Order: sequence, then structure tokens, then C-alpha cells
Amino acid sequence: MKNYLKLSICILSIAIMQSCKSVDLRSNALKENTISNSEQMGKQLLVKAKTAMGYDQLSNTEVYEATAKFNWTGAWLIMPMNAFPGNNNKELQLRLATNSFDGQVQYLEGRKKDIIQGVQSWEGYKKEVGSDYLKRHEHDRYIWGLATYHYLLEAPMHLPDAQIIRYAGKKDVEGITYETVYVTWGTEAPNKQYDRFLVYINPSTKHIDLLEVTINDFFISMPRGMQHATARYERKKTSIGAYLPSNVQIQFKGPKKLENKVYSFALNNYQFDAFDKSVLYPLQDVEYLGFSKLTED
Repeated sequence: MKNYLKLSICILSIAIMQSCKSVDLRSNALKENTISNSEQMGKQLLVKAKTAMGYDQLSNTEVYEATAKFNWTGAWLIMPMNAFPGNNNKELQLRLATNSFDGQVQYLEGRKKDIIQGVQSWEGYKKEVGSDYLKRHEHDRYIWGLATYHYLLEAPMHLPDAQIIRYAGKKDVEGITYETVYVTWGTEAPNKQYDRFLVYINPSTKHIDLLEVTINDFFISMPRGMQHATARYERKKTSIGAYLPSNVQIQFKGPKKLENKVYSFALNNYQFDAFDKSVLYPLQDVEYLGFSKLTED
């Protein structure tokens, strides 16, 4: 444990020293504006990826669910970065409303077994074991976690509708030359308000294999050098024909060798429209926002 603590402090120190600037995921060619028709090319690639992975079939559902099991690596487990505490190597049930940020996580084993944490239109709630009472709360940890993992699962469905889309060129990762597309909102250059994505599309399958992301709204304050991660996807065909994630590996900063991870989560037993959508909307006095985000007054 002492060694893990020392390592975690070292990781944090290095990250803080490495960068105080916003992460810029744009390729040099994109920053220098040397790619012709980058917007059109990027949009076409994202639409083809969405179709190839069958996300049009997912968009036709109202709700879906899957079991998830998280596995954290060494020192990262003792750092305060886990959105679902107590989840390491424990099964959870995710229940999600399609095309929204609304959903629930239920612990299926461990010390929190049967506890449900939910988010509805960015309002958090908790349901204790053996009780129908919903405790309202503003636990940024669970709200952030549910919304973020929800988006990571559905990203291919939504990325083609982003405000700013640019083809960013080719990039090699472990023997595969990917087509990359830069996606963001607000301004093309890095900003503090919106996240940014670099999408890696496999030229053979047209699937999105990796998402390099910046994270501006993490549930705890983080140095800008740590506001950067990569999600690596393994996908399997589901009963509706969509190729949804079966395993997602989160890496610190840009893509690294496959075994180099902060944590991963495996997803199994996808079910579609197998429960009533009202289950995810227990708060009667909350306006439905769907895929919209909260806006400041």
C-alpha cells in the first residue's frame, strides 16, 4: 500500500509539472489548415462509422441495460478518481435511457449490494436497500459517472451531430493506420467550456476503436495535464445488430500499449427495451432534458 501511495503521488506530481495548458488534440495539419474539405471528410467518416456499427438500431430503442464490471490498476485504485466507489471487480447493473444522459447504476454485489444511484435531467438520487424512498442529492461523483459512461457507450450515435467536425489525418496505433476525426463545440481551438474528442476509425471495419478525449468537468479538480485520457473499445454484435462495447479500457493521456491502463470495464448481457422507461424517471417534479445539458441562468 505504501508503494502504491508513493506511486500515485509521483504520477500526480509528474502530471502537474508536465502541463498547465489546455490539451490540444488537433493534428499539426489541422492546426495549419492544410487539409482540404476537412469538415466534409470528417462528417462522412463519422456517419459511415455510425452505420457500420449499427447505432441507427440503438437509436430506435427507448431504454437498454447491461452488466458492468470495473477493474482498476494498482495505485490508480487509491486515488480519488472512481465515480462508482466500491466497484472494483464487482458487478454493477447499468440501466440507461437511449439518447439522453439519464440512467441508473445498481450494485449487484459487495458492501453496497442493491443500492441504486441515479441521475434524471442532471438531478441525482439514491435508493437504499429495501426502501422505496428516493434521497435527492448532488453527488457530482455519481452524476458525472453515469452521464460520462452513458456518453462513452452512445458516442458514435451523437458525434456526427457535433458543432465542429474536422478530418485530422491518419495516425498509427499498434500497427493500424487509423483515420482520425477531431470533434468539439464552441471553438476549434481548445477552450475551458467544451470537451474535445479525437476519434480513431478503423479503416477495415469502419468501427471507432479509440476515443482520445479531454475532460473539462471532472467531478474533482484536476490539473490540466491530467484532463486527457483515451478510451479503447472492444465491440461485440448485440441482439439488435449494433456493435456495442464489450470492454472499454481507459488510458492516461494519449493511446498507449494495450496492457497500459488506468482501469477498464467489461460490459455483458445487453438487453433492449426490457423494462419500462418510467423506471428511470422517478422524480416527478423534474423537467425532462433528454440529451440537453444544463445551462446557466
